[in-house]
Amino acid sequence: MKNVVITDYLFNDLSIEEEIFQESKIKLSSEKSPNKEELKVLTQNADYIITQFAKLDSEIINNLNKAKIIVRYGVGYDNVDIKSARLKNIPVCNVPDYCIDEVADHTIGFILNSTRALYKNHQKVIQGEWGLAVPMEEMKSLNDLKIGVIGFGRIGQAVVERLIPFKPKILINDPFISNPVKKDGLSFVEINELFKNSDIITLHCPSNENTKNIINDHSLSLMKKGVIIINIGRGDLIEMGSFINALKDKTITSAALDVFDSEPLTETHPIRSFNNVLLSSHVASVSVKAAKKLRQSAAQLVVKCHIGEKLTNIVN
Repeated sequence: MKNVVITDYLFNDLSIEEEIFQESKIKLSSEKSPNKEELKVLTQNADYIITQFAKLDSEIINNLNKAKIIVRYGVGYDNVDIKSARLKNIPVCNVPDYCIDEVADHTIGFILNSTRALYKNHQKVIQGEWGLAVPMEEMKSLNDLKIGVIGFGRIGQAVVERLIPFKPKILINDPFISNPVKKDGLSFVEINELFKNSDIITLHCPSNENTKNIINDHSLSLMKKGVIIINIGRGDLIEMGSFINALKDKTITSAALDVFDSEPLTETHPIRSFNNVLLSSHVASVSVKAAKKLRQSAAQLVVKCHIGEKLTNIVN
């Protein structure tokens, strides 16, 4: 009997996956959060692998004896060494079409909090006070602002569709868009033009050699004083040292982050100390519907491999 290993997961159970694999007579083994040595043993003789956050580096992948596919629970796949997998002829697949609405909604929530000081005004009332919790200059209307969207894939497009009714000017940068849509208020621009002219910048691009640490000393030096930064993309799109310095010198007036270069955040991480930064713990993708679709899609990719059907969403 072929076996599938789920290296790690944050769900309450694996009942969705178990049902799918039982129907296809695939044996399931899993761990919640294995260390590296446990991960090596767990995956060594797996026929199929599904992973969430476990780091499948070159050492782990080169130790695989039988693996025919690696599936990532999610859109990103930077925890998997896709080059090493390719050298071993192991396709790596992701699930790119889940949680689009959830992440786009979360982005709009972050933007509205950053421009309307929702949480700070809430805190003021809860504390028994009244009136504005921030200077009037921090209460902004989106139709007076330019919003820069970096990355115009499924999620970037969903964010833009949600922004259009608020009537801001929207600046979009995506090097992979050759025939941009034409709509009033939308402009496709070079990245430096986006940095220079945006009042808000929201990140929705993948992490790769061109985008890693795209928010850095140089890009921050081009930005308007008082820019707002939103990151629900990948944690390593931001060079955290530069980012923190920009918060200190007020280059960035506020920010909202769901992803980080190292997760979970340590208790002493300096980003926790800023009262003008809204944080969430990599939860933008979460809903019951999205989680169910993610788990079913990942399991079905394994079944496709098992029965010899053509695979979709291969990233390597």
